[in-house]
Amino acid sequence: MRQITIIWFLIAVCISLNSTYSPLICAQQPKKPFTIADDIEVAHFGDPYTVQAEAVRFSPDGNYFLVDTERGRLDLNIVEDSLRFYRAQDVTEFLDHIDDAQAPSPLWVVSSSGKKGPIVNKWRWLADSSGVAYLERASDGNQRLVLADLRAKTIEPLTSSTETVRDFDVRDRQHYVYTVADATEWEKMYAERQASAIVGTGRSLFQLLFPQDALTKTELSSSSDLWAVVFGRHFKVKNDGAPLTNFGSFALSPDGTSLVTTLPLLDIPSSWETLYPPPYPSDPLRIQPGSSRHQFVRIDLQTGSVHALTDAPTSYDAGSWSPVLGGPSWSSNGEAILLPGTFLSSKDQKPSRPCVAIVDLASNTCTCVEALKGRTETGAEEGYHLIKSVRFTGGDKQHIMLSFYNHSDSSIETIEYQHTGGNTWELTRRTKGEFEYGGNGLQVTVKQGLNEPPLLVGANKQSSRVIWDPNPQLKSIELTEVDVYRWKDREGRDWKGGLYKPGNYKQGQRYPLVIQTHGFVESAFTPSGVFPTAFAARALAAAGIVVLQADGRDCPILTVNEGSCFVSGYQSAANQLVSEGLVDPERIGIIAFSRTCFYAMEMLTTSSIHLKAASITDGIMYTYSQYMLLPDRVPKEANPIIGASPFGDGLQQWLKRSPGFNLDKVTTPLLVVGEGPGSLLFMWEPYAGLRLLHKPVDLMMLNTDEHVLTNPSVRVASQGGSVDWFRFWLQDYEDPDPAKAEQYARWHRLRKLEAETKQQSD
Repeated sequence: MRQITIIWFLIAVCISLNSTYSPLICAQQPKKPFTIADDIEVAHFGDPYTVQAEAVRFSPDGNYFLVDTERGRLDLNIVEDSLRFYRAQDVTEFLDHIDDAQAPSPLWVVSSSGKKGPIVNKWRWLADSSGVAYLERASDGNQRLVLADLRAKTIEPLTSSTETVRDFDVRDRQHYVYTVADATEWEKMYAERQASAIVGTGRSLFQLLFPQDALTKTELSSSSDLWAVVFGRHFKVKNDGAPLTNFGSFALSPDGTSLVTTLPLLDIPSSWETLYPPPYPSDPLRIQPGSSRHQFVRIDLQTGSVHALTDAPTSYDAGSWSPVLGGPSWSSNGEAILLPGTFLSSKDQKPSRPCVAIVDLASNTCTCVEALKGRTETGAEEGYHLIKSVRFTGGDKQHIMLSFYNHSDSSIETIEYQHTGGNTWELTRRTKGEFEYGGNGLQVTVKQGLNEPPLLVGANKQSSRVIWDPNPQLKSIELTEVDVYRWKDREGRDWKGGLYKPGNYKQGQRYPLVIQTHGFVESAFTPSGVFPTAFAARALAAAGIVVLQADGRDCPILTVNEGSCFVSGYQSAANQLVSEGLVDPERIGIIAFSRTCFYAMEMLTTSSIHLKAASITDGIMYTYSQYMLLPDRVPKEANPIIGASPFGDGLQQWLKRSPGFNLDKVTTPLLVVGEGPGSLLFMWEPYAGLRLLHKPVDLMMLNTDEHVLTNPSVRVASQGGSVDWFRFWLQDYEDPDPAKAEQYARWHRLRKLEAETKQQSD
């Protein structure tokens, strides 16, 4: 789906906008319960699923570092992004003088705002450390490339505000590259709207019905043109007279004349099927005949010539291998290229495993730094982890720094490798956490934990001190405790999650339970859960509901056992919490978003546990209507998960396994939430089916085109709606706000319908 951003939300949480009380007076008041508004305001540096630029990064010369932040302004209903520039020497002096109480202030703060984030995106330092370039989103959704000059403290655009820049890399003002979304399809679509008929063949229903919808924009913006500025000359890059398109992440060479990226190879060699096998034979992501795959290439910007770097696919194009975030990079001398996930062909033409690889241009050799692990039919190989970032340490081609998320607990570790000659890379250091290293041993990191809001921390050999607390207001808020909770499912698989207990928790008292799906991160402060859409863990806990943010990292993905595995995990967790006397078995709910909507629907149609309430927001459920709405996308996942395509004999399998054909088994009140018209159409089947069956179901559409919500008022509507829904069904509670009277009148009708349905079934 859409990318996830680094989110920082910070506004006054204890003082009203018109209040004259000081923060000190505010802090002396009794702590107030955690609310949805507080969740929107809490800082997040570098969410574990982010694919944006790093939250903290030193300049190439080590003299400065930059902190990327984002905050929500509920008072203005805007998202505000800021780049905070610090001088490294100021922090070093702060660490050396423990008696200094005042932490160093930023040298410069660059801010931009808009209705949704990220406003500032994909920033990169210039090679001479004189500033950074970044993408800035305008109110119309276009993105332009902007340069922030640190020395002059000025902002200047490098591209037109009418262009939609998708990606870029930069060395200096005279050398940079960027891709611009191809407007041809948009122009064609708008022109057709004036015609008497429109050809629909080969297009999705979303393009035809909702031309402005987010899904349509994604489909029509997939193609982009490459532009370059080399020695100050601005031009479109072409290969044999034709524009190059469909790029992956890319890296500009130090001299600014060539580019490393990925491009699709439409006619792949048949030998790739055996030379580059998947982690397990039945892997649905394996290379198959007639398919296209991507490979890393080097492009000469001035001639447009394209040269393959490994003559092999990327790791993510050949199976369920360890994910590797980020793109390629160059050593500072331009002699070596780091490829984050690719295959290297063996000398004896035997099958090989993908790895983090180095292409040494000077010696014309390729070596593997770290082999990637893969998923299996029942879980994952030992050592499997998600690689967060990998780069040359200080630009030195002999040293690599790699950060990854542990598969067991999502904690971050950083390892460093040194080239010891030939094909050998030696692991020289392994540390917990992720650090940015500047000169003179200065380290800067974001310190956080399950119950510890993020802090910007500086350290050297002598001391460690907080540079910045972005959320001092949290000291006046009662934060419910989160504990790591472990259990086993009925197949013996180990599970782990975050257990949010009510602030007034009493031993021996049974509480309602809401199971939140979509993962758990043990090392991060996540008040709502892993995502801010729909999830509202701490707010629900503050209202007296136990919340379990459940993980499921060992469940097989894209197999017929995927759904049943997650159902088994959720059931086992609920049963264990009931047996421990913590949860009331008659008041259990589940909330899902995006991919985990399928798991919630599986729970509703197959689980032995009766759920009192459920909610699903903007997600895949592998229903027949979703299959038909996106015939070029959904079948690739649905067929291996259901076990067949819904035609001929395969339809019988769909009747048994697809949640959409089993809505008659649902006895739980369900809240269905869409994000915009296209999303609502995608979510329509369970709502319409349950309504036709006269079962309690409610429908809501958020006025947004975001998937992972950043707009403050929409987040309030989403998370607040979740809190209202589950409090109504699990606690018989109604918010006295008069504006919600119609909502509760509607839900009371659903409660009456639920009682009638139950009476008929009895």
